[in-house]
Amino acid sequence: MNKFSVIAFANTLAIIDLTLHPLFHLWISVAPRSYEWMMNLFVAGLHLQVTDFDSSLSHIILGTIVEASVFWILGAMIALIYNKLTKS
Repeated sequence: MNKFSVIAFANTLAIIDLTLHPLFHLWISVAPRSYEWMMNLFVAGLHLQVTDFDSSLSHIILGTIVEASVFWILGAMIALIYNKLTKS
């Protein structure tokens, strides 16, 4: 059975996040009300309100770095668990 390359899978998830996170912030800056509507529609119980903080450059950069790091760790964990389960 095929195994995942842990580093490659983790990098893939991190790169996807590095691409999508800034695009979501672009969406917030262009049409904040539609973003709020979409998030309220898809996440039950969430009442999101876009503020100036959400569009600040420091928040975008720091949020992107932290989120990409979390996605990298998540990707590595998924690949490691998958490889472990397919081994047996």
